[in-house]
Amino acid sequence: MKMNMKNKLIALCIPAMLLSGCGNAQTASQPAGSSAETAPAETSAPEPTEKSLVTLGDSISFGYGTDDPDTERYSALVTKALSEQDGITWTDYNYAVVGDDSSDLLKKLNNGRAMRLPSADAVVLYIGANNLLGVYGQYLESKSDALGIDVSDPTHMDSAAAEEIREKLESQLDDEEQVFKELNALIDGNLERLETDLEDIYTFIRDRNADADVYVLNIYEPYTTEADSGIVKDNAAFYGFSAEQIARANQVIADFTAKHDDLVPVDIHAAYAEYDAPPVIGNGGDTPQGGDFSFYDPHPTAEGQRCIAETLLKAMEPQK
Repeated sequence: MKMNMKNKLIALCIPAMLLSGCGNAQTASQPAGSSAETAPAETSAPEPTEKSLVTLGDSISFGYGTDDPDTERYSALVTKALSEQDGITWTDYNYAVVGDDSSDLLKKLNNGRAMRLPSADAVVLYIGANNLLGVYGQYLESKSDALGIDVSDPTHMDSAAAEEIREKLESQLDDEEQVFKELNALIDGNLERLETDLEDIYTFIRDRNADADVYVLNIYEPYTTEADSGIVKDNAAFYGFSAEQIARANQVIADFTAKHDDLVPVDIHAAYAEYDAPPVIGNGGDTPQGGDFSFYDPHPTAEGQRCIAETLLKAMEPQK
């Protein structure tokens, strides 16, 4: 079945490249020093007055797309809430990097990232979205490269450029069955890699910190075919395919957490599903915002970051 090729192209390209695009790492500032009160000789050591949260992940955890990631990303919201309710100063050490998939994270850990991990009181692991979405960008780039087409900067692609690329790629993307077959082959390999990487990441964490509570977040669905959007409806087959792959990735994550009793699963997917329209920057509408294709951006809005924070805080309650 032939689909509107302009929308098909964007459905493949824009969300994938936006979420798996390149960016710089960011870490939280160092905590202000404080001295613990001296405990009476006859009592045990005092309770700590400071605790730390170490966050490992990609652009979602980094806070990409928010006005001020240092204060609006979910890890900052969580440490702020914990500090207010516990009377203990929690510090957000965020080691998330825009564009990382599970193998990128593992490589960075082995290269010395997350220096605060050994002393962390809690660790958040939110990785895997780019194992899926990176495939879409890689796939379209491979098709584009074969035709000599440059799609290296889709976030600033205007309508005329998208139309020109659409015309050139139309023959490459017309066979929907073949497209799905080729994408599936790429995703199969990436999910196998995710499964292996998660175990290696777990080992890395526990070798350095045996006591921290470790929270593992699954992947939310950024779009919904139920939304009143011509774009989503025109590309329903592709969005349905994407939802299936997210479900597969979340099963890998669920199996991983089930293998280790010391891991705490956090169901972000279910939390996002409570919204009629998922709280992502892209609104799925027909009108570009700011003259580009930001309306496809699958990153969390400020509300989306709050949703993640609230869901994580609920999961942390028994461990406090």
